Amino acid sequence: MLFHVLYVIQSVEISLSHLARTRENARKRVPHPPPLSPGMPPQRSILGSISGNRVSNCELTPYTRGKIVGLSLKGAKSTEIQDRLKITRGALRSTLSLDCLRNEGVSQPRTGRPKVYTEAEERKVVRHARINPKDSYAQVKKACNLSFSHRTIKKILAEHGIVNWRARRRPFLTEEMAAARLAWCLKHRYMSEEEWGLFMWSDECSVERGKGKRDEWVFRTANQKWDKNMIQTYSCKKNMKVMVWGCFWDKGRTSLYIMDRDFESLKHGYSANSYLEVLNAEVDPWYQTLDSGYIFMQDNASIHTAKKVKKWFASHGIGVVADWPPYSPDLNPIEHIWWILKKRVFEMFPDIATDKSESEHARQQLESALQAAWDTIDKESFDCLYQSMPSRIEACIKAEGWHTKY
Repeated sequence: MLFHVLYVIQSVEISLSHLARTRENARKRVPHPPPLSPGMPPQRSILGSISGNRVSNCELTPYTRGKIVGLSLKGAKSTEIQDRLKITRGALRSTLSLDCLRNEGVSQPRTGRPKVYTEAEERKVVRHARINPKDSYAQVKKACNLSFSHRTIKKILAEHGIVNWRARRRPFLTEEMAAARLAWCLKHRYMSEEEWGLFMWSDECSVERGKGKRDEWVFRTANQKWDKNMIQTYSCKKNMKVMVWGCFWDKGRTSLYIMDRDFESLKHGYSANSYLEVLNAEVDPWYQTLDSGYIFMQDNASIHTAKKVKKWFASHGIGVVADWPPYSPDLNPIEHIWWILKKRVFEMFPDIATDKSESEHARQQLESALQAAWDTIDKESFDCLYQSMPSRIEACIKAEGWHTKY
């Protein structure tokens, strides 16, 4: 009998010693979590289980309140309910005392913190923001003679669906310009997509090397907002620029033409002579191959409206949109092609985007890359643009000739 007892004691000691060694080895193998930054909330491991212990300062759920009332009706003691449901004594007392006032354990509405502003001040803030939408919070506070903070003003406006957005950038328009835009849209309101396809949409664009990178999105926490690996950087230095010209219609498009500066002009920029080179090289050869009914579209830039340019169109028998409204890039669908072109160059030729050389060879590489990227743009992209003209016209009419989303 004594031998049996000693054997059992020895077995228990061996088991306890083995368990202690196992725990020590596990503690050595598991790395300690990195220290948290000051002010950063504790983060659990990925897909780790959440502790069953109740978080402090957290409101009880209707289900938990039902369990409290049920245990109390069954005659359970207060200490037993607290230990079983892991709640405080105060939570237990308030749950039982307010049970008759609650509907199925749902919390009653609270009065909340009293407002620091009156209804008259609230109406004054909303009215001022609607009348003066470009005022700052400081200007609203001063104009309304308010004593509370900018944050309170922001909260008041948010409750009425008014948020401080960054204003969209669009060309400056006058009343006369808006009226001309509206009149043009009303005149062409009922044109079909097939009729819009007979327009030869043309435009120029200045392309800067390195532009076209799409916005980057990052997975981060709120505290990582300004971490260096969470930032998208850009260069502040000016880079090489090239002026390009393009044109498209329903059944085709021209080549992308690299425009040359006119060094005989006063400012050595792009003049009517530069534009005539484009017309002779691209417009005239293509126009001769098209069926009748096509009309050439160009905006009201000074190089387009020069006398020698008008004379060129008349001598070649090419019809031009004569009443194009001023400052209307939203009505010219080719404007959207330029962003596609810049993005395509950045994706296809990343080495050119990072090149900083100003040599003639670097310029030729950029020009070749632009022409190659232009050729890769699919026809569906061009078709969607001219087919969007009815929607553009309706948007301009709805805005009464003012700015649109296009």
